Amino acid sequence: MSARNSVSFVVPCFNEEENVAATVQSIRQAVGNSCEYEIILVDDCSLDRTWACMQDLAAAGPRVRALRNEANRGLGGTYKRGMAAARMEYVILVPGDDGFPAGSIAEILSHAGKADIIIPEIMNSGVRTPLRVLVSRGFTALVNTLFWLDVRYYNGAVLHRTKLIQGTEITTDSFAYQAEALVKLIAGGASYMHCQVRIQERVGGQSSALRFKNQMAVLKTILHLIGAVGLFRLRSRRSHRRHATIS
Repeated sequence: MSARNSVSFVVPCFNEEENVAATVQSIRQAVGNSCEYEIILVDDCSLDRTWACMQDLAAAGPRVRALRNEANRGLGGTYKRGMAAARMEYVILVPGDDGFPAGSIAEILSHAGKADIIIPEIMNSGVRTPLRVLVSRGFTALVNTLFWLDVRYYNGAVLHRTKLIQGTEITTDSFAYQAEALVKLIAGGASYMHCQVRIQERVGGQSSALRFKNQMAVLKTILHLIGAVGLFRLRSRRSHRRHATIS
């Protein structure tokens, strides 16, 4: 990442007292002295000591800010809270479970400026449970089919130009927040590219991604996107083919 760039790291957490400090350390290692940055920690009404850990981290370093939701807002809602507070040129979500090691964060940042959106593709998905991998791949295939896209992964540490993502309406507070943002941004003409990264399993706690409530919220978001965006890629490709034929 060029020294002229700057990045806001949004770290949403729910019951991540065992992982939030390690996440902050991974971010610091990834950035080094390469650019200006800030770390925005957002606690989603955790039931453990996550908020206390965040306050300690914020007190120990001027680059760290700690925010706390007044009510539980889910992963998407918590990300939106932090993203709205971002002050740097780029913004990226880094999960509070320390699932993205420093090397993977650095890899994503190294592509800043090459496109409006940098999307990481997970190369070692086997560290997750087979069910979670299956659900993730099925979701990716479904969204790509519905909207004629070729995005390889709709979650994770996506790097956005801050002004673009802040100007995009994200209606869901669910795990589908990133899919909603990506479909709408790409429909609006934003450029994107992929990079390959590796993830690591969390040290403590467990993911809530597969809970029934979250899966229903994801389906609701897909229905919203069908109404809001439609099969824009299909129409675009047909228009392009007609134009090419006429030429």
